[in-house]
Amino acid sequence: MTRPAAAFPFRPLSLLCGLAAAAATLLSPVAQAADYPSKPITLVIPFSAGGSTDILGRLLAQKMSESMNVSVVVENKPGANGTIGVDRVAKAPADGYTVVLGDVGGMSMAPGLYPKLPYNPLKDLIPVSLVGRSPLVLTVGVNSPFKSLAELTAAAKANPGKLNYPSSGTGGPNHMGGELYAIQSKVKVTHVPYKGSAPSVVSLVAGETDFGFLTAVTINAQLKAGNVRALAVAHNERLPAMPNVPTMSEAGLKGFTADAWFMAAVPAGTPKPIVDKLYAEIAKALPDPEVKTKLDAVGVLPTGLDPKASAAFLQSEVVKWREVIKTAQITLD
Repeated sequence: MTRPAAAFPFRPLSLLCGLAAAAATLLSPVAQAADYPSKPITLVIPFSAGGSTDILGRLLAQKMSESMNVSVVVENKPGANGTIGVDRVAKAPADGYTVVLGDVGGMSMAPGLYPKLPYNPLKDLIPVSLVGRSPLVLTVGVNSPFKSLAELTAAAKANPGKLNYPSSGTGGPNHMGGELYAIQSKVKVTHVPYKGSAPSVVSLVAGETDFGFLTAVTINAQLKAGNVRALAVAHNERLPAMPNVPTMSEAGLKGFTADAWFMAAVPAGTPKPIVDKLYAEIAKALPDPEVKTKLDAVGVLPTGLDPKASAAFLQSEVVKWREVIKTAQITLD
């Protein structure tokens, strides 16, 4: 007697191969994380060597190299307010071997500034950690008549458009800090862009500009030399390096914060176990005494937010600066 053929022939080998492939697919992120890192990691710094982002990035690279037992190689890729370096990582393979240490400009201001921005930081990147914050400091030259935020604002209201402030370039944190101040204080002031941070500080020292929102590392040397005066810190707490300088809220402008912050991020699609491993390494590096001492010296406050909190922070900053940019009617090509 002949058996009828089965409607669905059983093929043991092909079925097992299929199951194995499916299992490999499901387990691949875990497997990748278990083997990660197995080769050098590139940490892209979207600015030239020597600035706050570069100093912080090289500190992290050193500590992570020691801890992970692989090289973390710093690649400086400056240009266009940090957007060239961020774009480089947004388009990189999502395998955890290309990381960007982006800043407030390239990560949260750029979406509002550039109509043709080639990446979307909220879609094309996964935040690993908000690594640190460098609050902007309201600064005037030592010969300035303004001794407080209240005096500066009173003069700005009495002389619309006559007071000016410098920046290291249009669309950067110094520029946006000045625009935020103008909006919240309801004053009209004039922006004077320079090519870099150094000449913007020199302009304050020389009295060419009236006030500025600059980072602590930018004004540090001139502050110690007594050539500039810090009126207020644009943060919700005073800086350890400037304990006698009030916050903007304490000085009279409630809720005013403007940081030059730094965020590590990887391409969208990077497996979560790898993101978590990178975050763990950053969280381990930040409390290191050597790292903390060097960050204190340049006015960077270690933060170390986890990926979820960092993503929420990035979302809020994109919304905040987009509104400022729209109100100030600033657009860059």
